[in-house]
Amino acid sequence: MITIVGAGPAGSYLAYLLAKQGNKVTILEEHDRIGSPVQCTGIVTHSIEKFFKLKNEVIAKKLDKVIVVSKNNKITVNVDEIVMWRDKFDRFVAGMAEDAGAEILLNHHFLGFDGKNSIKVKDKKNNKIKKLNAGVIVGADGPYSAVAKAAGMNSNSKNYIGMQAKAKLNMDTTAFETYFGNDFPNFFGWCVPESEDTVRLGIGCFENAQEYFYKFLKNRTGKKDVLCWESGLIPLHNPKKIIQKDNVYLIGDAATQVKATTGGGIIPSLKAARTLCDCIINNKDYNREFKEQSGKELMMHLRIRNMLNKFSDEDYDRLLRLMDSEK
Repeated sequence: MITIVGAGPAGSYLAYLLAKQGNKVTILEEHDRIGSPVQCTGIVTHSIEKFFKLKNEVIAKKLDKVIVVSKNNKITVNVDEIVMWRDKFDRFVAGMAEDAGAEILLNHHFLGFDGKNSIKVKDKKNNKIKKLNAGVIVGADGPYSAVAKAAGMNSNSKNYIGMQAKAKLNMDTTAFETYFGNDFPNFFGWCVPESEDTVRLGIGCFENAQEYFYKFLKNRTGKKDVLCWESGLIPLHNPKKIIQKDNVYLIGDAATQVKATTGGGIIPSLKAARTLCDCIINNKDYNREFKEQSGKELMMHLRIRNMLNKFSDEDYDRLLRLMDSEK
């Protein structure tokens, strides 16, 4: 019996892989609807199709350019990116898990462990506490993972405050924008088209996020009005994070499996799901296997991020000039 806490892409894809091989899998989701609330920009590269083919209804836009902006410079770079409807994407992956035989329990909140092979959960629909048997427990429950906390697997991981909102703005719907410099300390800002007149605009930073966000919103849209909020935490990858302890495993944001350069966590967590599925079925050391298969790549992103965090406005201006040169 395998219990996965959290029905985001990491948890649902892992459930799909495990159930497809005949394992009994249950996903616990504390919300009454998968994919809600949305806390993500939903932008991915086409490498997602190494894992599965996206349905058309999941795709909001396809983008072929990124406009990179520093204080005194701007360049355009050709890319091949997909903007997803993140709520529909989460439900799409959860549907794959259900079709493979996994059971999803909505409105079920993980409370803690009750011995080695059982957990306590609260059924929020009828306000009852239940005890569930679980030979394997996976925390796919985000940056503030309750599973990690209950298992004593918390560490000194840091999270960016990702402030994102939908706003009214007409822009090129084939391009998204990224902003770098002192107005976006330790991370960057973004403006991603969702439709002809609506964008997802946001920033990430460790502190004073609201101040930086509203300044960016005013500069980019000319006003401070938002349609709705889609904010959330963005984990900074921690290479020392313990992601397996006995029969308890962590995946996705709970395991800080995020690219530190971009904050992208969907593709690293799908890759981690394949690793973890193999580790559970074949009784391998997940701490070691994940480092061997993904550790170098995520460490490289972390080193680049640590370097970029030392950049001044002038450094970013120069970087863009170098990127735009013929060589």
